[in-house]
Amino acid sequence: MTDQSPSRSLDKIIIRLPDGLKERIRRVAEKNDRSVNAELLVLLEKTYPSETIIDEYVRDIADLVKSYPDDQQKELWRSIVDRIKSFSQETS
Repeated sequence: MTDQSPSRSLDKIIIRLPDGLKERIRRVAEKNDRSVNAELLVLLEKTYPSETIIDEYVRDIADLVKSYPDDQQKELWRSIVDRIKSFSQETS
């Protein structure tokens, strides 16, 4: 009997975990009433959001900047870009 589950056609990845990490993930997943796989997917989605979500955030930021007086918008954009650069350097 073959498994015809739709999940069989999804991308797969194998990772090596340091001793004890799988158990820590399992405990958190259990607390959140999720499988280990589902828990990892939640964490990965938070870390690597889809471009659609990022586009929505950028659109929200642009709308917020537009709500400021014209003379403040340039400085606000500069501040936003500086923050993005700072976060980018932290994750590199």
